[in-house]
Amino acid sequence: MAAARPKISNRQRRAVPVRRHLLAPSARATSVEQVAEALVALHATEPATVFLSVAARTTAATPQAVEQALYEDRSLVRMLCMRRTVFVVPTALAPVVEASTARTIAAREHAALLKVLAGQLGHDPAWLDAVEGDVLAALAGLGRADATRIAEAVPRLKEQITLSPGKPHETRVRISNKVG
Repeated sequence: MAAARPKISNRQRRAVPVRRHLLAPSARATSVEQVAEALVALHATEPATVFLSVAARTTAATPQAVEQALYEDRSLVRMLCMRRTVFVVPTALAPVVEASTARTIAAREHAALLKVLAGQLGHDPAWLDAVEGDVLAALAGLGRADATRIAEAVPRLKEQITLSPGKPHETRVRISNKVG
């Protein structure tokens, strides 16, 4: 005869994701990387969201720890993924996320950038191809580099475009934010 299944209350059922998502005080992580691994990815609609997600789930992580993991240790990678939102993932998981969602987003973003470059600056697809080639050549020479260093090596990345023209949230950005 099979053993009776244990009865799980709603309270017990709700407690499981609270622990898994490191929100229970007893389940808090001690590092930024532990948070990203436990959640698979930190989803962010704006940059501050990553910092807030980590703060809610750790005992001692600071904003500097998040920045160190992203920009110095490179143990975490920031990626543009589903619905054009930012995901921060463990470095080992980045190729999986890139293959599953980021490629599709990148293709859409590339097509949108071509339209903006043609409409605002008069550049054609060959111009963007040449800039992308220059970026790859700069990276080959520099090794790892952030957008600022790459823009110093490829001055055309400093050209600016207007996003959301005529809207309250209109902004001008360098194309270095869009070329990749």
